[in-house]
Amino acid sequence: MRTHPLKLRFAAGGAAAVLVVLTGPAAVAAPSPSPAVTTTAPARAAFRPAVAAPAAMVAGVLHPDIWWTVASGVGGARLYALDGRGRTRAAYTLSGAAAARWDAITIVKNGSGESGLFVGDLSAGRAGSLLLHRVAEPRTLTGGTLPVKTFRLKFPDGGHRGAALLADPAESRVYIITRDATAAAVFALPGVLGPANNALTRLRTLPFPVRGGDFARDGRVILKTTTDVRILGGIRDDVGQVVKTAASLAGHAFGVSSDGRKVLVAGAGSRPVFRTVALPAANAATEPEASASPASDETSPVTIPSKSGMPGGLVGTGALAGLVLLGLLGGVFYLRGRRHGGA
Repeated sequence: MRTHPLKLRFAAGGAAAVLVVLTGPAAVAAPSPSPAVTTTAPARAAFRPAVAAPAAMVAGVLHPDIWWTVASGVGGARLYALDGRGRTRAAYTLSGAAAARWDAITIVKNGSGESGLFVGDLSAGRAGSLLLHRVAEPRTLTGGTLPVKTFRLKFPDGGHRGAALLADPAESRVYIITRDATAAAVFALPGVLGPANNALTRLRTLPFPVRGGDFARDGRVILKTTTDVRILGGIRDDVGQVVKTAASLAGHAFGVSSDGRKVLVAGAGSRPVFRTVALPAANAATEPEASASPASDETSPVTIPSKSGMPGGLVGTGALAGLVLLGLLGGVFYLRGRRHGGA
């Protein structure tokens, strides 16, 4: 029996289409959970703070030489302003924020250019939701009581214990990074926070554990892991620089200086020694992109797809579907040709 050339063409076309679908585009290598060290930086003792067991730190905006921190004591959690030598310049009680402990703090400007502090207990997120309290950054360091606005956040996929609360200074967007043994998830708060449950958006997964983090003012993301400090060009980017240091990373508090040139890391214990670690200048992998316009109070929540989606996005998915259809049609014609040829 002689096979018709047209049937051969259909059969070859179908086989080729199926082969393309099965092989697909070349897979992109996943980010390494242990990227190579790019810098080794010494650790220099900075201070031992007067405040016992500070849980988190962030550099001020109105007061760039001040470290804002939260700590829990006999009277509950309070907000403190520490100077560069660890001395307490002011202490505040937050009215309406009934919390026994806080373990996170960040600072961000709103659409009007006013800087505000967010504080909260990220460990409460294990129940699936948590509270964040916002207070305007004090203009004068006089101490006292500050009014707050409280917002409830809800994870979309169950409970998570948080490791870092950080805010993008360009987009005025706040993020939570979770705490786990080998990886971390990044969640974004909505651009507008309301009185009801505010749904968090899961952005991506980091293939390494995170124990603290903050944005530098130029947009770089500085993350503390269990073994080193890692630098990303932005919240959507991969690790571009890894800083190894002899400083103990066992403590909770971690902050990036207002000029972005160093980080402050706490040792272990209730009265930890804080040390500074110099950060390298941005390289090609961590050079921040051009700053976006600050988000206003009317900004809609931003949804950023995870990197684990279908390759090529919507266009790539449509192309794959078309190739599958071509393969099926080619197979049908081939089978029909064989059936007719054998009759």
